[in-house]
Amino acid sequence: MSNFFIILFCLIVGYCFRRFNLAGKNDYRIVNNWVIYVGLPSIALLHIPTIEWSITYLFTGLLPIVLFGLSYLFFNTINIWLKYSRRTVVTLTIVSGLSNTSFVGFPLIITFFGAEQLKVAIVSDQITFLTLSTLGVLLAASTKSVFLTKREKTNFIIKRLFTFPPFLACIAALFLGDLLVAKDMGEFFNALAATVSPMALFSIGMQLRFKNLDKEVRAISLSLFFKLLLGPFTLLLITYFLDFQGIFYQVSIFEMFMPCLVASSIIIEKFSLNIKLSNTIIGLSIVIGLLLSFVWYSVINTLL
Repeated sequence: MSNFFIILFCLIVGYCFRRFNLAGKNDYRIVNNWVIYVGLPSIALLHIPTIEWSITYLFTGLLPIVLFGLSYLFFNTINIWLKYSRRTVVTLTIVSGLSNTSFVGFPLIITFFGAEQLKVAIVSDQITFLTLSTLGVLLAASTKSVFLTKREKTNFIIKRLFTFPPFLACIAALFLGDLLVAKDMGEFFNALAATVSPMALFSIGMQLRFKNLDKEVRAISLSLFFKLLLGPFTLLLITYFLDFQGIFYQVSIFEMFMPCLVASSIIIEKFSLNIKLSNTIIGLSIVIGLLLSFVWYSVINTLL
């Protein structure tokens, strides 16, 4: 329970830093850079060498892709009646179909399941990032292409993948695993990895904004309904009926109940989609998602 209070404390402190001008408008990016370039790679280098790989990890890897597909089907289906613009539908699909598996997910995994289960969460996080960088980019580009050629689009996707430090750390951990399991190395990466939770949550607190609520109530409500209830609960029911039981599946499903992925706003802004709508949804999803996290943990723990 103490970890949960730490989560709330870090969020509130981050929000207060922005609210009372204790930090600049974009200072959260400095914190993000530490998390992305140091903290998340350290988690990968610490835990991936200890993973006993099995075919069950395919389940973890498929979940983010299936969730994104369900988001696409949901918003394109209801748009038959709602008649939103293509730009808004794609925005809702991307922001609702990807989970915040690291910045919010990792701290909550540690709180509810223990740090040793981060090895499962890391796989979920990397596939989520791959989904954003491939399917997310391709979908966003279908509305208004900013690329002159297909080669330029391909190069953009490849560059995103191979300049993302946690992804590179995962590759390094797979090939250098034997060198990274030494006790001294483990202590070193463990100390750096411990900074991720407080700094990531502090950064999220600095970014929380709740604007345009009255103008986009229906779109925001539908997005939150899918992201925090319908989409992940569908995956939970499928897992339950397949009789997949145990903490491995609990952690994999729990990651899908996480709030909207903050990084999705980068793609939404890049392709001139509805950035104001997406930022409002992301901020609300984090607050509501944190409040619901214990509920979903209890439900998942009961069914799986």
